[in-house]
Amino acid sequence: MLQKSERGLLIVLAAIQFTNIVDFMIMMPMGDILKKELSIGPQEYGILVSSYGIAAFVTAFAGVFYLDNLDRRKALLAAYFGFMIGTLSSAILPNTDSAQLNYYLFIVTRVITGLTGGLLGGLVMSIIGDAIPIERRGRAMGIVTMSFSLAAVLGMPVALTLVDVFDNNWHVPFYGVTLLALPFWILAFKRIPPMSEHLKNRTHFDRTAAIRLAITSREQRNALLFTILLVLGQFTVISFMTPFYINNVGLEQRDIKWIYLVGGAATVVSGLTIGRLVDRVGRFHMFTIAAVLSIIPVLVITHLPQVPLWVVLIIAAFFFVLVSGRMIPANTIATTVVSPAQRAGFMSLNSAMMSLASGSSGIIAGAIISQADANSPLMNYEWVGYLAAASTLLSLLVVRILKKIADAKSVG
Repeated sequence: MLQKSERGLLIVLAAIQFTNIVDFMIMMPMGDILKKELSIGPQEYGILVSSYGIAAFVTAFAGVFYLDNLDRRKALLAAYFGFMIGTLSSAILPNTDSAQLNYYLFIVTRVITGLTGGLLGGLVMSIIGDAIPIERRGRAMGIVTMSFSLAAVLGMPVALTLVDVFDNNWHVPFYGVTLLALPFWILAFKRIPPMSEHLKNRTHFDRTAAIRLAITSREQRNALLFTILLVLGQFTVISFMTPFYINNVGLEQRDIKWIYLVGGAATVVSGLTIGRLVDRVGRFHMFTIAAVLSIIPVLVITHLPQVPLWVVLIIAAFFFVLVSGRMIPANTIATTVVSPAQRAGFMSLNSAMMSLASGSSGIIAGAIISQADANSPLMNYEWVGYLAAASTLLSLLVVRILKKIADAKSVG
């Protein structure tokens, strides 16, 4: 059972992740709007979606060299403030007469947001690793991972409703995220205690230690590969899911919010249950179950013909539950491969790999998919599904290696 102080800390961290995830994910359900508004094709859209992730990779990787020498609280507050500035820049972006100029300006604002938001994931996971003992960490990850669920069940539907109300104005959700993030920043300032225990008794800080350890440690190398494979196994599909639903399955833009509402509601229910199961049956066993089952909705979604909305909602519920469900044990696994003194450096490196994979996902999917014009069906989306399934299968092989290493360490 989590302690009261731990629950309070986790709620604050989940709120920070909530705004970060909404900001990143809102690009995907607005995909059809953006492609038509900015007069771009699948490749250009893939670059636009990926710009946040690639920028996030840069700062998350840079964080490897200095985050373990900082108070986690101060670093988190600074990164979150920068994230708000970046999101606001997307909101106030002017609409010029040139769609091409609008496209490039939008990429610039997404890069600004990614440069700051990219640090948040690693810092949040580092704080959890420092503050929550391993025997309760599965539940902790379940609470924070619920930010993904809440982003889907609350953030996406509200944001998309605002887009509908304001006549497909894609600026509006970014205003909403900025306004929401401000009170969360104040709450974090008041509720998160100083997080500098890892700095005690440190006589020398080696800025390259995290990189050298990641290169020389078999466990860390495989943990980073594990992260890359998992992210590729979901965001390649998610990046073009909305344009596929609209152009191939026959849904309307106004239907998309229901997909996120139903999928998010399902993961709210499942997230805490999976977190408890991680603590009860083990992180490796729980990951294997969720990962194997997640391949089914991935392949179903990428092969959908024209079907009613209710069919899409059922499939979406299984997709969200299983894809988010496998991330709970995966994040728990990632926090256990390093000691507290190197945790922020490694988690920042892990977050960098996650950002690189999510950023690359849109580009990879965009290179596979083709489309004659903005209103034509997407072609080759099924191959994106095959790629995602293969990536998940490879992650299962890697997690077996991580389990053998963990078992050997416990015996030793």
